Amino acid sequence: MKTRVCRVDELDDGEMVRVEVEPPIAVYNVEGEFFATSDVCTHMVSSLTEDGYLDGCVVECGWHMAKFDVKTGALLMPPGTEPLKTYVVEVSDDEIFVEH
Repeated sequence: MKTRVCRVDELDDGEMVRVEVEPPIAVYNVEGEFFATSDVCTHMVSSLTEDGYLDGCVVECGWHMAKFDVKTGALLMPPGTEPLKTYVVEVSDDEIFVEH
């Protein structure tokens, strides 16, 4: 399934947005490239987009500071317990879509 996220100009560099699907997905703009992961930290049920921080290609959970690479989903720092699931992002006609 493909879900529209927003227009390209609605997600500035260094910002992230939550996509309300099940399970929720986080979409990130990193220097004009768009990436998508699960929006829930693998340590506890914390929303990365609502409680976390994006610094370059690293998202940090706002609850206990677990860190993940948004490009690959890789766990970079505990207490996260496993990598984040990643999703394919497509840009078409200045619209961002995520496949899930």
